[in-house]
Amino acid sequence: MENRALAKTKDEETIVGHTEELIKNYELLKRYYPDIKNLDWSLLKLACIYHDMGKLNTKFQNKLMSKLNYSLLKDELEDINEIPHGYLSPAFLDLENIQDKYDLDGLKILCQSIFYHHNREKSDNPDNIKKTIKEDLSKYINEFSYERIGKVTKLNTKYWKYVKRRLPNQEIEDDEEEEKRRSITNRKFIMTKGLLNKIDYAASSGVPIEYGNDELEERTYEFFNNMKSEPNKLQKFMKENRDNSVIAIASTGIGKTEGALLWIGNNKGFFTLPLRVSLNAIYDRLKDKIKFNNDKLGLLHSESATEYMKRSEGYIDKDHLDETKQLSKALTVCTLDQLLDFVFKCEGFELKLATLSYSKLVIDEIQMYSSDMLAYLLAALKEITNMGGKFAIVTATFPPVLKSFMEYLGIDYKEAEEPFLKENKNGQIFERHRMKVLDEKINIEHIKHNYKNKRILVIVNTVKEAQRLYDELLEENISNVNIFHSKYIKRDRSKIEKKILEAGEVINGIPKNSSQTIWITTQIVEASLDIDFDVLYTELSDLSGLFQRMGRVYRNRELDDTTNVYVYTGGNSAPSGITKSKKSIIDYDIYSASREAIEKFGDGEIKEIDKMNLINKYFTYERLGNSNFYRDVKEKINYINNLKCFEVQKSEVKLRDILTVTIIPKLVFEENFESINENIRLYSLDDSSYSERIKSRDYILSYTVAIPQYEYEFACSKGLIFDTLKIGKFEEIKVVSFPYDEKGLQKPKNEDANDIECLFV
Repeated sequence: MENRALAKTKDEETIVGHTEELIKNYELLKRYYPDIKNLDWSLLKLACIYHDMGKLNTKFQNKLMSKLNYSLLKDELEDINEIPHGYLSPAFLDLENIQDKYDLDGLKILCQSIFYHHNREKSDNPDNIKKTIKEDLSKYINEFSYERIGKVTKLNTKYWKYVKRRLPNQEIEDDEEEEKRRSITNRKFIMTKGLLNKIDYAASSGVPIEYGNDELEERTYEFFNNMKSEPNKLQKFMKENRDNSVIAIASTGIGKTEGALLWIGNNKGFFTLPLRVSLNAIYDRLKDKIKFNNDKLGLLHSESATEYMKRSEGYIDKDHLDETKQLSKALTVCTLDQLLDFVFKCEGFELKLATLSYSKLVIDEIQMYSSDMLAYLLAALKEITNMGGKFAIVTATFPPVLKSFMEYLGIDYKEAEEPFLKENKNGQIFERHRMKVLDEKINIEHIKHNYKNKRILVIVNTVKEAQRLYDELLEENISNVNIFHSKYIKRDRSKIEKKILEAGEVINGIPKNSSQTIWITTQIVEASLDIDFDVLYTELSDLSGLFQRMGRVYRNRELDDTTNVYVYTGGNSAPSGITKSKKSIIDYDIYSASREAIEKFGDGEIKEIDKMNLINKYFTYERLGNSNFYRDVKEKINYINNLKCFEVQKSEVKLRDILTVTIIPKLVFEENFESINENIRLYSLDDSSYSERIKSRDYILSYTVAIPQYEYEFACSKGLIFDTLKIGKFEEIKVVSFPYDEKGLQKPKNEDANDIECLFV
């Protein structure tokens, strides 16, 4: 019976054919990025050539041939379970010949990259592996031919000694030279194993491993020319320091995006932001304004497929999506959680870290991340820079307390000597805000006496507070009052987003729509929407959040003599959503420091440099070193640093410590019962195409809203789960009997009105 040496059932691809696809991608990677650090190209090539040779075994071949209805090979080892092919592949290595070229560490790197390339636990039964090699695989080597490995006359079983102590080795050596060698070996292993996986996945999915970046710098300068402008001080600093990791503090509206692009230059880049809506806007800007080649540009977050489909008239190019997910694009716009899970060192972590080692990572709006995400980000930056990668943090504020963490981790970077402040045409600093500080709870008194002929923006900390103010303003018979927060179903949220963008649009300092309007919102508008209102009334959360909120008024206008920011510090208590418990939307010590800063600063003009100085004075280690925030970040950094490789399972990893449940409000479900059920049916059809399934699922999800886990548990305890919708085999959506109207989702009254857990945030 013939051994067909198959690698995959699709197109009956052979081991040789599949391996040649790997070599093509290997050559592509080497052509685009020839100077990757910590990588021995010849070692990686050997790993590519030999990685799947173990598939020649009888059990693997029979598994594929049975699916293709071919006659099966005789299995003379029926009493032994199938051995994963990666464990068998190193048997084909000519170890005696290879030993002359590589030292002991090189042999370990090669054998383990192949042995573990499918991320399985090491077999604890070497006898069965040796028996399979000697009594099964050996039967087929005479008839197997592949010019890249030559004629195999004998298989080896001696590679076991190179795989029994798994890399990366985390046992710190006392001897300095040995420790240096251990560190170098670990880095080389991560690169070889990670890039073998990346090459293998690209070959298996039929997409190129990388797109070269040969145009980003040119396109960015063309954008400047079209705008009839020159790079400003920030943008020049970013270009001049593109060989360094950098931190640049710069005021809003100064052109941080273009500065980041000049820093990336013609290298592989990742541009990160915390909010999907901001990412979508940056992606469109890169595509439509910068004119970067769309084939080389990726958008990567939890709803990428939907966003791609919106921009392609309902069609999804699955290859484009796969290339984005496999990190093949020259420039990828993404959320951090798509990249940072490698810090948990789960099986397969090497691929992302290896990719980031020859990439440039931009982090924007760092002040918006939770303590969890900050800890994981800082730990990741340490790993990335150790491997040769670079990062740029571009932000309006960068608290000194974060620098203390970077010092603790030993992360090197270059920081500009001075912050970059936006200037007007005359070269003067662009000042935008005059503030009044009110030692009271936010209320409608100031608003109802000062709203006429103005476009008013109100930002509060919780949805519940927004809904309360909305009701009070309506009771005063004030016209054109609107509300926007995160507790709307997606369909309604998109409509409201469009409406607030229109209300807040300003062209050359002049409102496009000057009609009197009041918008009551939450921190959802802090950084995600490009809006410019006349007056801001806001609760205090923390300094960084406050300055972000200020950026929603007089965004592109210079200050006149009117007060345009009113800050409510909470009076005898604290603003909504802020308590000393862990459910607080902001660490209480950070809130307290922020309140002291604002109250001491007092009323009057607050310059851009004042904002940065307040952050530098109050958000220090000396001030926050005993805060829960500081302890949380430090604990999580230490947890990551002390993690052993592969002790955490992928299923256990959760970057964001935010548990939410996606639901459909009962009223919404009843009003759209037929169309929702029809799309559930279409999604489940066997003959539905990938694009059709995405469309159907998106239609269903457009009626959903995410609620916190504790709100869902409240609904369960009160018998408010109305129905459960099954979306395919693996997904369900609960229909919940919470009220829903123009104010969004509301929660039934709780017996404990002061319970922070009852507050929609």
